[in-house]
Amino acid sequence: MCNKSIVFIGTPQIAADCLQALIDVNANIVAVITRSDKPSGRNNKIIYSPVKELALKNNLKLFQPEHLSDIYEELKSMNIDLIFTCAYGKIIPNSILELPKYKSVNVHPSLLPKYRGASPIQSALINGENKTGVSFIYVTDKLDAGDILFQEEIKIDASDNYLSLYDKLSQLSVKMIKNNFDKLFNPSNVIKQDDTKATFCRTISHQDEKIDWTKDALSINNLLRGLYDKPAAFTTYENLNVKIYKSEVVEQTITSPGKIVKIDKQGILVETGKNCLLLKEIQLPGKKRMQVSQLINGNHIFKPLSFFK
Repeated sequence: MCNKSIVFIGTPQIAADCLQALIDVNANIVAVITRSDKPSGRNNKIIYSPVKELALKNNLKLFQPEHLSDIYEELKSMNIDLIFTCAYGKIIPNSILELPKYKSVNVHPSLLPKYRGASPIQSALINGENKTGVSFIYVTDKLDAGDILFQEEIKIDASDNYLSLYDKLSQLSVKMIKNNFDKLFNPSNVIKQDDTKATFCRTISHQDEKIDWTKDALSINNLLRGLYDKPAAFTTYENLNVKIYKSEVVEQTITSPGKIVKIDKQGILVETGKNCLLLKEIQLPGKKRMQVSQLINGNHIFKPLSFFK
């Protein structure tokens, strides 16, 4: 076991995968910090974060403070060597980030300095990138701008969506931890980020999820990939919001963006600003997601030559 003490801070599945990787290399994890439990669903059932589940399973000391400053004194008393953060979901105060001997390291799922910010995985897909990656960086008071300890890239396949790319980047993070654990404490060839090449991505808003049919079919298809399967892109049909999950670009001359050209077992063919989009999986309000091939077997509201807006 590495005797250097680590405090892990994170919340979702990608963070839990990183925590598991640290456990697998016998890291000395003295504490785990994750977000407070919150009720979910119609029954307001309390759901533990993936990081909490893993911490409890491995009998790790766990904190879930509403404010990190509330546990500052206890963390200070631990004589921490390293703070390791991944997708915690809240700003971590500098007073805590400055506690460890070997600084604080963050895992960011992009090829920094590209896509600093809250939605790097979605943004890479929405913008049609053909590659992305994972960067391990020192945490500074400037958003995702710290020096890069190590970084690796992967290809984005045309079939990738948010869920598949999230999983790929999570597994890449795990591999990088296991291959570079010692570099967390003794990094070599640390790279300073070029701020002139930085791009930023903000939290996805509800307005970002709405399909603009005047855009080209490839751009809309990329939006669907980036927002799959939550929150999902949506469009409006007869004052109803319809979520669209899967589609396929069809090269075809168009006349009116948003117009439904035809409906058959292949899907709903819709004109866009350039080419057409074949909608293959959708969800109507109050209904389950379904393949269009299933939808047309029963009564449905969609009519050829009508419009999505």
